[in-house]
Amino acid sequence: MTDPAMEERLLQRKIIYGPIDSRRLGKSLGVNILPTENKVCSFDCLYCQYGFTSAPQERRHVGGEGLPTPGQVAAALSEALPAHGDLDVLTLAGNGEPTLHPRFREICEVVVRRRNAYRPGLPVCILSNSSTVGSPEVRAGLKLLERPIMKLDAGTQQTFESLNGSRSGASLDRIIEGLSELENLEIQTLFVTGPVDNSSEQEVRAWLSHLRALKPRAVQLYTFERVPAESTLVALGAGRLEEIAALVRRQLPEADVRVFLP
Repeated sequence: MTDPAMEERLLQRKIIYGPIDSRRLGKSLGVNILPTENKVCSFDCLYCQYGFTSAPQERRHVGGEGLPTPGQVAAALSEALPAHGDLDVLTLAGNGEPTLHPRFREICEVVVRRRNAYRPGLPVCILSNSSTVGSPEVRAGLKLLERPIMKLDAGTQQTFESLNGSRSGASLDRIIEGLSELENLEIQTLFVTGPVDNSSEQEVRAWLSHLRALKPRAVQLYTFERVPAESTLVALGAGRLEEIAALVRRQLPEADVRVFLP
């Protein structure tokens, strides 16, 4: 399990953080719309850099306590955006799953308005685990963003449950159905081996079948680079990541397929 000191250090303490140099996104200004004292997530992923999700936080939605309001997010962006000239993206991420905010759609509207006012043309993206994509209200918020980067780590329900540790009763089929409703879809997949292996030929074939149905405009393949919650997990090697990327490119010649190494 992740060392407590590491978990404490990694949590974001403000609404705005960074800019950070992201291996996948470039220079990214982060927007954390979750609590600053703990993570809140519907999943319990074995590879999570924040450690396992503790019992009180294992819930699909959160209340308003300890969460920034749309007005607070707007004020924070009004201060931060003019101060940072060299940015590639504005990213909704932070301490868990951002779509769990009960006013998520309003937050997205505020973020886009402030972006338009201060940095027109700067893409707004989100890093989401896809657990809430079945909600029409969540999808309405996601559709306001230029780059919805959505998690899809598994091809089968068994691997999905083992690797992502859903605490919301999520079904992989329902997630696929929700993702199919999104425009400008980008898929992010973190591959691992060890006690759970989502890089096997059988699992990759099933995963590829979902990609063919979804037809995302981009696919990001990577493995973990920080200490995972499950210490026996093994990062996937560069060679196998490149092999999987080649398979995706053959199946989806129109997609922008990239491998991001630690």
